[in-house]
Amino acid sequence: MKHLLCIIFEDNENSTEILHGLSFKGFNATVIPSTSLKHVLHSETADSPLFITLNMLSKNRAFEENTTVLCVVDDENLEKAKEVVRKATKEFKIVHGCMFALSLDSYEGSF
Repeated sequence: MKHLLCIIFEDNENSTEILHGLSFKGFNATVIPSTSLKHVLHSETADSPLFITLNMLSKNRAFEENTTVLCVVDDENLEKAKEVVRKATKEFKIVHGCMFALSLDSYEGSF
């Protein structure tokens, strides 16, 4: 059976390390820049600046507020993928976020 492993974590300097760790172990995934509901609601109320500041230009971020990773894995590889994430996030202590898996009733494709 296949599973959809969903991993969501706050962006920080460890984001790329987590993705490299999954890739190194042979996992492929879709990475989606995402934003928390709190961030979206806060941004709605904040005034948009008319001019770009140096502070805005200096932010070199690969992702938005959060990163969402979607990975389809077999039964035998589910725990391996989760262990890569646990190790890289130190059980989500140094990188805040979560992960969960959903069993897929149907899957077609070549991943």
